Amino acid sequence: MNASQKEQLFSNLAEAMQGVPIHIQARQLVHCYKADPEYGRGVVKKLGLDMEKYVAWTKLLLKELSEKTAK
Repeated sequence: MNASQKEQLFSNLAEAMQGVPIHIQARQLVHCYKADPEYGRGVVKKLGLDMEKYVAWTKLLLKELSEKTAK
């Protein structure tokens, strides 16, 4: 993917997550980051959030992440 396509991908997911509760956004951002750190950081930037807050969560097991992001 070129830079423009990556930016579009980041924007598309960020737009789709507008209005989604932050705990669900956080869970999805961790998954994005685990798939590709650039992807996670790109989406976080579009949402205006700070990925550093969530980087430690990328080390959690799925059950732990689910518990941490449960409402």
